[in-house]
Amino acid sequence: MRPQLNDLLTPPRLFAAVSLLLIVATLLATSFTQARFFRDAVIDREAVIVRDMAHALVLRELAAPDMESYADPAAQVHFERSVSALKSLSGVVRIKIFDHNGTIVWSDEPRLVGKHRTTAHEEDLEKALGGTTRAVLNPAERPSHAEEGLPAEELIEFYIPFSVLRVGSAGETVRGAISIYRLARELNDTIRRGLLLLWLVKGAGGAILFVAIFTLFNAVYRRQQRVESQFAKLSSEHERIVQMEKLSAMGRMAAEIAHQFNNPLIGVLNLAQLAERNADKPEKVRSLLGEIRQAGEHCRDFVGRMLRFTQASRSEFQPVELAALAGDTAELFRQSSPEHSEVVLALPAAPADVQGDPVLLRHALFNLLDNAARAAPGCAVEVALASGDGGWRISVADRGPGLSPEVMENLFTPFFTTRKGGTGLGLSVARHVAVQHGGRLWAENRPEGGAVFHFWIPVTRDDEDENTAG
Repeated sequence: MRPQLNDLLTPPRLFAAVSLLLIVATLLATSFTQARFFRDAVIDREAVIVRDMAHALVLRELAAPDMESYADPAAQVHFERSVSALKSLSGVVRIKIFDHNGTIVWSDEPRLVGKHRTTAHEEDLEKALGGTTRAVLNPAERPSHAEEGLPAEELIEFYIPFSVLRVGSAGETVRGAISIYRLARELNDTIRRGLLLLWLVKGAGGAILFVAIFTLFNAVYRRQQRVESQFAKLSSEHERIVQMEKLSAMGRMAAEIAHQFNNPLIGVLNLAQLAERNADKPEKVRSLLGEIRQAGEHCRDFVGRMLRFTQASRSEFQPVELAALAGDTAELFRQSSPEHSEVVLALPAAPADVQGDPVLLRHALFNLLDNAARAAPGCAVEVALASGDGGWRISVADRGPGLSPEVMENLFTPFFTTRKGGTGLGLSVARHVAVQHGGRLWAENRPEGGAVFHFWIPVTRDDEDENTAG
């Protein structure tokens, strides 16, 4: 079975290939640049050495009359004696002396004397006559080699400027240049050894760099793989735990629902048995049937509350002005409360606009008002609306006994209640509404006594265009 491309291009292999290409490309570019610089530096250094030797051994012996009357045999003899020290240097195969016009006034090859400059390296000679020392590597096969009887191998040609003082003049000089040809064998060997060492160092450095980078990447990649594996395992465990929590919550809810239905049903069965035993007593049976109807109404009311609890998961978001909604809900609560509890409102003058479902928000606020009123019967409920943290906070405070640690821990647990006849759904529904709106609901005890519930929702929602469905 042929391996897939994705199997071959694993992240470590891909990184290794890319990093290796980049390192090789970088090393080649820098090595060629440094090699060229090294080669030029060696040649320039050789030129400086030859120039200093030429100045020390030859130029102090040259005379201006010899340059002007180079055809005179005496001048040629003087030239020969002046450059004799240079001719004895190793590797020197040709020496020429040029005057300021580029004419060869002396050479170790007599037949070249009197000839004008050649086209080869004419630019280098011009620069030397202008005062700049030049060094040029000549190829092994060159026409001038055959014309001048030079060896057929690579040479290095030096152009060294000089000037001699004209006798009897007020500082007037005669300018010229010396051209020295040397075998480039030793110089090339030096350059090759230097370049070889340069390439070896560069190659070793590149290999060490590649190994270090790849080792670091591989270690990070392996650690990432382990972390991802552990995270996936934790995610799986988390999902399993969440599922178990859901099942546990469903079990608790089912048990509570069964408990809520069990008591009325037992009463219905007992009443039905009594009705059977008193079938000959119509008045007694009628009374028992009335009690059975009341038990049925109790079950019906409980089912209705459960349905309203499930409907809290459905929402339709639209612009809502919280101050107006709080005022309307407080008025509705006053009218519907058996005790007509007083509600003290502290609402801002500026509009408190949010995105929300007015039905759910009103339902949640009504539950909070009912909870506060039942915590302290006969006392006023305080409602305040304030902005903060990028949203609006509705605070509902009571003057009751406050919340114990045990009650605080189970406050929003469905079916948890400390009040006889309570369903334990009001606060859990209110918190569910807060979460649906991207907000939160929490409670705390007041320093002056009583408890306060804070219902906070943001001004805008990240998913305000989406409606949540249960």
